[in-house]
Amino acid sequence: MPFNFKQFSVDDALCAMKVGTDSVLLGAWADVEKSQQILDIGTGCGLLALMAAQRCGAEITAIDIHQPSAAQAQHNFELSPWAERLNVHCISLQDFSETVNIKFDHLITNPPYFINSLKSPDNGRNTARHNDELPLKSLVEFSAQLLTDAGRLSVVFPFADSQLLINLAEDSSLSLKRQLIIIPKQGKEPNRILLEFTKKPVKNIENTTLTIREINGKYTQEYIDLTESFYLKLS
Repeated sequence: MPFNFKQFSVDDALCAMKVGTDSVLLGAWADVEKSQQILDIGTGCGLLALMAAQRCGAEITAIDIHQPSAAQAQHNFELSPWAERLNVHCISLQDFSETVNIKFDHLITNPPYFINSLKSPDNGRNTARHNDELPLKSLVEFSAQLLTDAGRLSVVFPFADSQLLINLAEDSSLSLKRQLIIIPKQGKEPNRILLEFTKKPVKNIENTTLTIREINGKYTQEYIDLTESFYLKLS
């Protein structure tokens, strides 16, 4: 059954990874409003690309190495109000970077981030969740190649491993510009972080925190404020 947002619907039946809070947070937080060319890396069902299309007038390219996911994203794009600005390719980031002849001013990705962890019998899910096919080092190196001089890379990542990604980005001359630490519920430890990198040197990093749920389980006002343009109902 499709997941209905305010301005579009997403069917994820063929995708290894389903619609989740991580991508919704990143899609709502990424600073895409002035972007002209956006690349969604590992698009899955196309949620990040669709959220970006709702928020700006950019041409949006989505890539995914998993054929069923790419097909699902294409279907979701065709049913959206922005079909003419959305296109998807079943290709790896490594191969895409060798064939594309344009630069992007924003890259967004919910990357495969489980490192040396226990795997599922589902190969598609492994590709989506583990970084064997797209090592972090390759992610940041190819991202740096594909970005314009003023471009940005926006990523959602496990909070505990975020320094590893930050260090690898710095090795590829990408500077951390802002970060949003995600706490799943009041009283809990952070479990995710949203990171924005840029090619330009950064003097002061914007550092903020967001809690998704209150002690009683209700969504916090700050989470509602961030995501209300997309969810039909928040309760």
